[in-house]
Amino acid sequence: MAGECRDAIPPSQLGDHSYFAYLQVADVDALYESVRAAGTKICKTIRDEPWQMREFGLVTADGHRMMFGAPRPTV
Repeated sequence: MAGECRDAIPPSQLGDHSYFAYLQVADVDALYESVRAAGTKICKTIRDEPWQMREFGLVTADGHRMMFGAPRPTV
């Protein structure tokens, strides 16, 4: 669980809200494939972003959104 606020609206009922966390990982493509294969709800498919990150977003079981990314190699 990412956290509990007993008097707050559950994250799964908030709809479009800010991401709870951004984690930088070594192999974002491998992580994406493993969470996708496990049936995890993806809220942002993996892609290269203009800010030189390759990233994707998922929704946790309790409704929080989390982003995972890795720096793209510069050319």
